[in-house]
Amino acid sequence: MHKEKKRICPECKGIVKPGHTEMVYKLKDIKITVRNVAANICSKCDQSFITGHVAEEVNRLVNRVSEDINSFIKTQPEVSKGHKEVAIAV
Repeated sequence: MHKEKKRICPECKGIVKPGHTEMVYKLKDIKITVRNVAANICSKCDQSFITGHVAEEVNRLVNRVSEDINSFIKTQPEVSKGHKEVAIAV
């Protein structure tokens, strides 16, 4: 039987377990929130730890969404006024 190694939080020494978190990006006047991101979460302090692979994928998604929003704004000048907020669940 294989015993899984406990992961310890480097911040508070709590137990880190698989879970999900959200990542928030603020790009100029656009706020993009990506929800349901796979992460390891500390059960004590709620600190999230995301693997490099997941971070790369989320960054790629945010860049694409940002490009799409900026292209849309160029064709719809009335939308360019005010704060824009986008939420994505992965």
